[in-house]
Amino acid sequence: MKLIKITLPFVTLLVLLVLPLKGEDKKPQNITLTEIEGRTWLLDTSGKPFFAHGITHVNNNRAKIEFAKISDACKEIGFNAYGYGCPPELRKDMPYIESWNHLVPISTYRGDGSLKFVDVFDLKEQSRLEKGVKSYCFKSRNNPNLIGYCWTDLGAWPLKNSTKKNWVEFIRSLPEDAPGQKTYKKFISTWEGDDDTARDQEFLRLIAREYFRVIGEANRKYDPDHLIFGDRFAFNTLDNDVLKEMLPWVDGIAIQPPFRGSFPKKIFDDIHKLTGKPVLLCDFAIRFNDGDKDIRSFKPAADSVAAGRSYYEYVKAAINTDYIIGVFWCNPVDTSRGFGKPGVKQGFFGEGLTERPGLHQAVKKLNAYRDEKTPERGSFGK
Repeated sequence: MKLIKITLPFVTLLVLLVLPLKGEDKKPQNITLTEIEGRTWLLDTSGKPFFAHGITHVNNNRAKIEFAKISDACKEIGFNAYGYGCPPELRKDMPYIESWNHLVPISTYRGDGSLKFVDVFDLKEQSRLEKGVKSYCFKSRNNPNLIGYCWTDLGAWPLKNSTKKNWVEFIRSLPEDAPGQKTYKKFISTWEGDDDTARDQEFLRLIAREYFRVIGEANRKYDPDHLIFGDRFAFNTLDNDVLKEMLPWVDGIAIQPPFRGSFPKKIFDDIHKLTGKPVLLCDFAIRFNDGDKDIRSFKPAADSVAAGRSYYEYVKAAINTDYIIGVFWCNPVDTSRGFGKPGVKQGFFGEGLTERPGLHQAVKKLNAYRDEKTPERGSFGK
């Protein structure tokens, strides 16, 4: 190879070496979003687009896991992230989601009496929520592996939900001098109409507006540079009015879809069309029959081989959308279901982090497909 001699003055040469080339994008300091040929991707700090795929709840305190071993097991199968519930020991290992679920404990699965609505119009309550969000931001905001934040899990948002309680009834039951009660009375004084359901739905929207403002402002204040996915919704906890109130504060939508036999493309398309945001399947699994274990699931697959086939097709379909940016399997190993509920919460790995026949082979194949579909480089920008 013929070498070309450079005779530029030393100062000029130094400037050229220090300055980026014309048209070269500045690399992001945090994981962000990019769009390539009409599809949204996550973008890591090296400028590489990626579709996040991994496991949630690795920090499950009911699972006794050696973190070094699960790190090796996840990487061997091709996972590239941990999802939410990542323990501190693994936060330097791969990208992860920060989350909380106790600041506003309204998750529909809280069957042990711990479900509790709060008076979100109360300044003292707002201060408590801000401090809580601040503490979570301070845990993660300087970690380059942080993908972003998720908030309350499967909240009992719809007026009619499985808990048979709702936020409007809670506010309405507060004492006369409570901020929420005063806000409700002011609302009623200007309400026109005789449809009680429409009235309660409109006030629910006011509750959501205040809740998301308080949480969203705190999250942006204490970490303005990372992605926010907001509350985590299942299909049966989605309320379109509530979802619309969350949109000003989030970069993407976190969904925990149930498995009902196939990829529900129309539902996901509708969510994306309504919000205009990318979608993260933050907690998903296909449960399957496993000996005499009490697997509580809608029509579990016949075995792990069948589950693997269905999971491959489901996540492949997610990758083939232009807006789903990641999928996370729910739970690393078998545990109890928590909150005093019977049955087994099935894990991805078998006992001792062993392989589930068929499932692991399918996921390796899926991760290879993911890598094949992922572009090499992207443009920077949230």
